Amino acid sequence: MASKNTPATPAISLPDAVRAALVEIDGAITGHTGNNLVENAYRHQGFRLSLAEVMDWLAAGLRIYDGPSRTEFAAMGKVTNEQRAAWYHIPDRAGAGARVAATLSRYGLAEDHPVTLAPGQSEVKAALGSAEPLAKLAEIHAEAAKKEAERIKAEREQRIKDAVKTAKAVADFGGDPALVWAKAIEQGADAADLRQAFTNAGLTPPAA
Repeated sequence: MASKNTPATPAISLPDAVRAALVEIDGAITGHTGNNLVENAYRHQGFRLSLAEVMDWLAAGLRIYDGPSRTEFAAMGKVTNEQRAAWYHIPDRAGAGARVAATLSRYGLAEDHPVTLAPGQSEVKAALGSAEPLAKLAEIHAEAAKKEAERIKAEREQRIKDAVKTAKAVADFGGDPALVWAKAIEQGADAADLRQAFTNAGLTPPAA
């Protein structure tokens, strides 16, 4: 008899489980029409589902979308909002963290594996079109992380440039540049970089 602490052997392989989850997410986002509950939810980062969650639900026999295809929907007569809403399901997410961890454990995956990240539909389609969906997701997320880091860096640099420009204008009118410094720090400017920028501009940074 297996130990209660030993994860159960997955019913299907990891690649098949990942692909099935991607197909389910893609189908749910595509749904029956553009006015789609899951598609609308995916516009908001916090509502996106992780692959591990969907892998867990599919293993339990649950679905996200079980309505008609868009072609089938187009051939249907009048459908009420209640009927349409009944095609979409977001299983109970209570305890999702524990279930995701258990799912990852069953497949021998680390918590920070791309399987835990929530892709948008374009990423889902790209992964589905790849022979190695997890590797493709890892590539997509690495590129996204790089772009996000570049965006944050650019915002910080611009914030410092704006602070220096404002501080010089304040100083020219006899004001105290320290107020601009404090505001820039409050908005997330790096103190060391801001100090160097002030110095380069001929401004005196506040005492540390």
